[in-house]
Amino acid sequence: MNEPVRAINQHRQSKLYNIGEVLGILKTDFPDLTPSKLRFLEDQGLVTPQRTEAGYRKFSDSQIERLKVALELQRDQYLPLKVIRQYFEDLDGGKNPALPVNAPTANKLRKSLKFSTMKLIEESGISQASLKEAQEVGLLNQEPHSSQELEIAVSIAALAQFGISPRHLKGIKASADREIGIIGGVIEPVVKKRTPESSAKAAYYAREIENRFASIRSQLLDREISKLDK
Repeated sequence: MNEPVRAINQHRQSKLYNIGEVLGILKTDFPDLTPSKLRFLEDQGLVTPQRTEAGYRKFSDSQIERLKVALELQRDQYLPLKVIRQYFEDLDGGKNPALPVNAPTANKLRKSLKFSTMKLIEESGISQASLKEAQEVGLLNQEPHSSQELEIAVSIAALAQFGISPRHLKGIKASADREIGIIGGVIEPVVKKRTPESSAKAAYYAREIENRFASIRSQLLDREISKLDK
């Protein structure tokens, strides 16, 4: 993977793409990617698109490659953005940094991990107060914590800088519970068959429905947020 990543540092002449075109290029691998997500990655210093005189963003091929790598590292390896940013900064500085873990196996390994509360705090950066509040509203459980809880804790810690506390997220938890109820109703007849095939089919249905829920939610949010930016 290092060779494709190394191309990030090659400043060659290439076509420039607007946000819509970038989404079209990356949507196959990252179906939930939105303009807001792209702007957020820019704000985090992971990409630096050019700007037209009118203020519109334009991305080069190398910037798109950088985006792809960043999104893969975040999705497959659960790496915090600050770690990914440091990786890119090392590349830009002429260093040859090694990727922290092997991408194809990292996702499976990470999902099987369990974390103590101390490790959860250390890995996510969540404060003790936010952790306690998150447990009170049902966002996090008691230890041992799952990899999913680690991701939730990372997001809670990131939202804290905007003044958003776990109590503000009670609506998200309630919405997730309602979605789980809908999914449960759909897959219940399949689950009742109690065969390996039915279990796999139920899991597939659940994931597919969850992805559609996430897409609708993401697009509804982006529709409103996009009004704030070009």
